[in-house]
Amino acid sequence: MSLYEPSIFRAYDIRGIYPEQINEDVAYAVGQAFVSVLKAKNVVVGRDVRSSGISLQAALIKGITEAGANVIEVGVISTEMLYFAAGTLDCEGGLSLTASHNPPNWNGIKLIGPGAVPLVKEGELGQIYDFVQSGQKLTSEVVGQVSQLDLLSQYITYLQKFIPTNISKLKLVINANFGANGKVVDRVVANLPLEIVRLNWNEDGTFPKGTPDPLLPKNRKEIEALVASEEADFGVAFDADADRAFFYDEKGRAIHGYYVVAILAEYFLKKQPGSGVCYDPRLTWATIAAAEKNGGTPLPTKTGHGYFKQNMRAHNAVFGGENSGHLYYGDFFGCDNGIISFLSVLDIFGQKIKEGGKVSEILDYYQKNYPSSEEINFITDRAKEIIAAAKEKYAEGTLDELDGVSMDLKDWRFNLRMSNNEPVLRLNLESTSQEGLVKQQEELVDFIQGFGATLRNDTD
Repeated sequence: MSLYEPSIFRAYDIRGIYPEQINEDVAYAVGQAFVSVLKAKNVVVGRDVRSSGISLQAALIKGITEAGANVIEVGVISTEMLYFAAGTLDCEGGLSLTASHNPPNWNGIKLIGPGAVPLVKEGELGQIYDFVQSGQKLTSEVVGQVSQLDLLSQYITYLQKFIPTNISKLKLVINANFGANGKVVDRVVANLPLEIVRLNWNEDGTFPKGTPDPLLPKNRKEIEALVASEEADFGVAFDADADRAFFYDEKGRAIHGYYVVAILAEYFLKKQPGSGVCYDPRLTWATIAAAEKNGGTPLPTKTGHGYFKQNMRAHNAVFGGENSGHLYYGDFFGCDNGIISFLSVLDIFGQKIKEGGKVSEILDYYQKNYPSSEEINFITDRAKEIIAAAKEKYAEGTLDELDGVSMDLKDWRFNLRMSNNEPVLRLNLESTSQEGLVKQQEELVDFIQGFGATLRNDTD
């Protein structure tokens, strides 16, 4: 029998509504479990900007210290700062209280092992979940100590190697989405020739403008309009915990995360020829082409940051990317990092502009040569049945089941996969032509709706 709501224990983190699903009891138990499973002596603990994180963090620290481990408390951080701490400090890993881009009434816990090694549900993360649900309590005769560390200065020093050294003056619009990343951006670009229009910069865990997820089309409108009206060279948006970055051309058009993966794959393979590039199965052709063109090895990887970090390390890959904006770096412990994404794209776009070009030319190229859909989400409790029917309907295609069902039909392909934590079916398509994409998308949407699935509106 489960002590806590099972749905909060996800494939690669813990996340739920506070306090109904995730609360101080859960946080305490997770702290205990982390020490038990990882045999931890020193544990990093941080949190995002949500007000519920204060009491949750206190409970988490209590669970860790009563189990006998010491806590290095690093304050309000972006998620990539947790990875940096785990990768550079003398510790057995760390935890951060964060629900990423979810609404303000949510919270969660992200966990990372020593050296920023990922924890996944099939391994130590699953053992942590089992410990939590068992109701065990770990006590120690010696209670652990808590020390505070200002991590930001160390992190900024670490990031110096990623900062572009040869760009001209640029004007950018940057949306911090009220998260903890504004202070990081301010420090890291202090000596660059940038004029920055700051949007939603102050930390505010109430997220007064709504769910802080830049991936949703409805959340792009503000920055799209501001980039155009300010006549900026391009725009950047981070999600609230700053592990994802999204980009906009000078016209204010959002650049699909799929294209950003391909752009960065080429960039890093030029720096490290012959390396591997991890990519997810949702949309693939542009990334595979970029890898092969630059002598790299394309490495298909199951969606989810735990799986990507594992595959990045297993193959010593230079770069990896998910279409959702999670971008991974071999030179950052194989972890995702929104700031490194920003600095790398700044270098690419900055050189393009310095040569007299525009960011829109890059977007135009990818839209013309690799037409693709936005992710289309359906609300349904018949996802498995729909996926099985799609396999049968398009059986002439080449099937791949690494993550959901991918079907390659020569001049177009699609991926259908179930959400890990809600009754949602996700569809992505790409085609060799825009006309074909429109036709094939209409066909598949009609087919899925024939099973009673309803389109989820992500645009309003």
